[in-house]
Amino acid sequence: MIRGLYRFRCGDEEFDAPPGTVVVLPPHVRHSWRNIGDEPGQLFAMVTPGGFEQLFVDIETSCADTREKIAEIEARMGIINDAVLALRL
Repeated sequence: MIRGLYRFRCGDEEFDAPPGTVVVLPPHVRHSWRNIGDEPGQLFAMVTPGGFEQLFVDIETSCADTREKIAEIEARMGIINDAVLALRL
């Protein structure tokens, strides 16, 4: 974490991560995070193996500006966006 206070969920575990925290999220385990601080936060993330960066390229080039549009792009990469699923229920 670079700036802010985030709450992470990894599987059944939930924990808070202040600046300076390193979080390792294992592959194939459902996870999420959200900024729970009072100010904008900033994360530095490394994802392996490579290829995930295409998600951000696709979002930018398609001008996706809503949760639903972003969720469509995520779905093409096998990402399930729980926030969008909750809106549809």
